Amino acid sequence: MIGKKWNVFRKTTSILLLVSLALMSSGCGNKNSASGSDTSSQEAGISDSSGEPGGGKWVDSDISGMVNPEDNIRLQDDFAAAANKDYILSASLDPAYEEASIVLDADKLVYERCMAIASDETMTDDNALKYKALVDLHSDWDERNKLGVKPLEKYIIDIQSISSISELTEYQGSLDRNPFGLGLLIPESVGAQLQFPDKSTLNLVAPSLSLGSVSSYVEYTANTLSAKERCDEVIGYFLGRLGFSEKEIDDILKGNYKVETFIARNSNIDYFNVSEMFTQAQNSREGISALQGDYPLLQILDSRGYLGCDNFYVDYTYLKSLSGIYTEKNLGDIKSFLIVHTIDSTKYLLDRESYEKMVSLYTKSAKGHEGLSDGQLGVLFRNDMKICGYLPLLDTLYLEKYFKDSEKTDQVEEFTDALIKAYSQILDEEDWMSDDTKTAAKEKLQNMALHLIKPDNVADYSSAEIKSYNEGGNLVDAAAEGMRILEAHRADISKNPNFDRFKWDIYDESRTTTEINCVYYTGENDIYIMAGYLAMCDAAYGEDATLEQFAGIVGTTIGHEITHGFDSNGTKFDLYGRQFDENITAIDWMAVEDRSKMDEKASKLAGYFSLARPIPGQQKVNGNNIKDEAIADMGGIKSVLYVARNIPDFDYDEFFRAFARQYAQQTTKENELDTIRGDVHPLPFHRINIMLQQYDEFIETYDIKPGDGMYLSPENRVTVW
Repeated sequence: MIGKKWNVFRKTTSILLLVSLALMSSGCGNKNSASGSDTSSQEAGISDSSGEPGGGKWVDSDISGMVNPEDNIRLQDDFAAAANKDYILSASLDPAYEEASIVLDADKLVYERCMAIASDETMTDDNALKYKALVDLHSDWDERNKLGVKPLEKYIIDIQSISSISELTEYQGSLDRNPFGLGLLIPESVGAQLQFPDKSTLNLVAPSLSLGSVSSYVEYTANTLSAKERCDEVIGYFLGRLGFSEKEIDDILKGNYKVETFIARNSNIDYFNVSEMFTQAQNSREGISALQGDYPLLQILDSRGYLGCDNFYVDYTYLKSLSGIYTEKNLGDIKSFLIVHTIDSTKYLLDRESYEKMVSLYTKSAKGHEGLSDGQLGVLFRNDMKICGYLPLLDTLYLEKYFKDSEKTDQVEEFTDALIKAYSQILDEEDWMSDDTKTAAKEKLQNMALHLIKPDNVADYSSAEIKSYNEGGNLVDAAAEGMRILEAHRADISKNPNFDRFKWDIYDESRTTTEINCVYYTGENDIYIMAGYLAMCDAAYGEDATLEQFAGIVGTTIGHEITHGFDSNGTKFDLYGRQFDENITAIDWMAVEDRSKMDEKASKLAGYFSLARPIPGQQKVNGNNIKDEAIADMGGIKSVLYVARNIPDFDYDEFFRAFARQYAQQTTKENELDTIRGDVHPLPFHRINIMLQQYDEFIETYDIKPGDGMYLSPENRVTVW
């Protein structure tokens, strides 16, 4: 994944957002060290301090206020600060995120395009009409405010009406009554089997927990208390508005926590050994029947459309434990659990008061900010579309409007093909690898599944009934329709025993193309280049960006994802994405001595990053945490530089500036410290300066010499590939 990813609940993972954005930032040294005259360091008699990031000349240009108009920053001393100075000085921090960035700019652009689809009178097919009706429901705050939290009521009343375990089974199996798929064991996705990458399996998971991690129910900490206080506030707020008494609310919360504690203490899948994962977690219908005991899992699944599915991946110890709680005695507690999770599924789909309250509670960076900022609108809109089950519909229409017969799609495909060829040459030229390892690496490269911009199918929401407010509709009921569409599709594809990792399913919301992201999946050996990510280039340079600007942003990102197949972790998976073969034998296509050499190179890279303390006296960078993303960044640059050799009159200055521009941002010191502590990606400042100083083309383009802040002598360079 190319960058850190956050959502409304501040989850991790990439250069993009699903909601709460607090992207990477960095530097070494202080504000004054970056400014000065144009006299080169070499001429001034300063010795080469290569081997220490920045040599004391880099300023943390990602922190607001660290670069000033009067600072005379040389490209040769601090490329990130100099190349992005115009953006830095003009940036206005979004008040909700306390950040300005190209990522946030791109997200705003995608949001504008999504809104343009809703108002495009030329788009009149059934999908477009359904989307427009959905946007009307979503954006009409007057009507949402009139309804308040009333749309939630019928779903809670239905749960309260359940009078027996047999009716609870019927409820869980009903798409009509239980559209949000609530229960004690949930069909989450259809993917490849671990040992047989061409065979599919239905992945069954325990439900999410109100307090977050399983450990919160075993060991109570300050984080546990904070999560409980928030959950209590949310559930109390909605139930209170629906007229529940304090005692009723307290009883529902107690019942929910009792069930969740049972789930947490019986969930063991994270601790399975290899043998368990392959022989017991992976199971047939017959095996599931033997494990389920008195918990009617197959009856529930079959009622939801999974009758033709015969391959399951499940926490078998958890499944076996469910008989212990699925009793008449615990019916009330399970109903409480379902009520709490119904509220959790719909809490962003009601009136403005509740919406802003949820954003404030679940978005750390939004605390203290009144209302919704411009930056939040796009992030929250896509999050709401996901909650409603309509991201596949949005993806279909986005591609139809902005990528129909698109030259950009062709450009991505052509550039990716060139990068694959360049990477093959890079692998051939590595003198530290044996011939057998090179052959295996190139075989993995050639078998990498490339998913570029467009999924292989289009979404069909013709069966979704979306009623307007005048027709008695509301956003919660529309979301119920969307979630039914998604589950019906999941049930349908679960019946196919084969899995094709070369196919991109538009209904897979974890791989939505309108996301501003690109991803490599180690377990499948495939990359996804999202249409939304091209908005990065558009936001930085407009839709008429040059080839060099495209290469600097999109090209290096594609190369980054390819390189993930060959970083410290990616090299542990074979050409199919397996770590173990069908005999549960570990796979390692690297010779032992080659693996040792790669580990040594990765360790040198980690050590170089660990020398950096972006904010003097504060948190140091943990090089081991970010080394794989750094390997990918460097591989992305190197592969594009190989492609550039065959492009006449390639403008290296424009390319390097574009690479730097994608990481342009301004943020607060507090945000950056959070990033240093928790993110697996290098800080943006380092993603510019440390990455670029590895390459002769960069050094030569700007005539960088020993003593300059951007100089890194060849013997001190830390590239792995």
